[in-house]
Amino acid sequence: MYKMFRREIRYILIILFVFSNVFSINALRHKSIFTSDDTLSVSLLTVSKGENIYEKFGHTGIRISVPSKKFDAVYHYGLFSFEEPHFIYRFIKGETNYMIGAMSYYDFMLMYAIRGSSVRELRLNLTNREANSLFYALCENLRPENQTYRYSFLYDNCATRPLEIIFRNIEGELVVPQNNETLPTFRDLIHESTGKDSWATFGIDMLLDGETDSHIEIPDKPFLPHITERVFANAKIQEEGNDTLRALALTPPIEILKAREMEPESDIFKIFTPLFTTTLLLIVVIVISLFEIRKVKHNRILDTIVAILLGIFGIVIYFLLFFSEHPAVSANYNAFWLQPVWLLILPLIWTQRGKKFLYCYHFINFALLMLFATLMFFIKQNINVAFIPLILISIIRSITYIIVEVIKKRQNVIEGQDE
Repeated sequence: MYKMFRREIRYILIILFVFSNVFSINALRHKSIFTSDDTLSVSLLTVSKGENIYEKFGHTGIRISVPSKKFDAVYHYGLFSFEEPHFIYRFIKGETNYMIGAMSYYDFMLMYAIRGSSVRELRLNLTNREANSLFYALCENLRPENQTYRYSFLYDNCATRPLEIIFRNIEGELVVPQNNETLPTFRDLIHESTGKDSWATFGIDMLLDGETDSHIEIPDKPFLPHITERVFANAKIQEEGNDTLRALALTPPIEILKAREMEPESDIFKIFTPLFTTTLLLIVVIVISLFEIRKVKHNRILDTIVAILLGIFGIVIYFLLFFSEHPAVSANYNAFWLQPVWLLILPLIWTQRGKKFLYCYHFINFALLMLFATLMFFIKQNINVAFIPLILISIIRSITYIIVEVIKKRQNVIEGQDE
């Protein structure tokens, strides 16, 4: 109880800091607070992940400090508010506007100290002219008409925006050493971020298509904050007319805030991982289906549960397929086994008139799933292992319905011949 109360207090404080961030923007968006004689120090701040799903991918901030003016601020992209009208619907549809924010360095660090995240600082080797140019660009971004932007989970987020704006304000050509290493895929990095939260991994794998299995692009699209940090740590600047390369980083990343050690949670429900849960459901379905075949009778309750489960997931998948502007959702092969049609057949399960249509649907569903099972070996989309029991459940329910109907027809034929 105490632990839950402490967690709620922590998130309330974080929300208060976010609101104070919004109110402090006016004081940090003015470009005229420095003179050409002021020396600006620029750093990249990389925040480790938090507990909530939207915190699991970390965060990036640009720190600009001027000791002579006692100025120390952090500019960071990727801010949003759940208070926006229809936020969840707009987010699913890919029409969410995120924004840049600014806050004092002290508030920024305190916010993540409360959350329990670590923060690393990478000091950048920028000339004062480059630092001023970057500061003016950030102030321009903070103007109300420029503050918001259309968010993209993979390609335009809190990790890509700082990289782009810093690169645009460097005088010279950026050189990023390309080692002959295999870069991770977007999905690899997502799994790394979600970590032990297997249900978050399960849900994201269900919604994203094979584009997520392509490798990230360095330096253009780093995707996550720690990849952006890695790019900056290794990059060099080739100045025009100068053969000597200038390192973009002054020093290696330094941890300036340690993550709080989390107390181990003894939750009995943690055993119910997606794979364990779907496998358990599969076993139950197999047992009930065998009884159905033996008794030559459909189990309408099980059919209803399966139809609701797969149908609801199917609605989400097909909505993303046809209506969402998000990348990596428009060619999702999970649409083969997650279909909204399951919900349409619900009335037919409980009536006698829809038997022929229901038989045809199960036959078509079985054929589609067999096609999908074949394509699984060739498609460039990672299929979460926890999906396999659900796919087998769909196959088994269609096979069971067909077998029961075939046995019924044979029995009717035999009874007719006996008469």
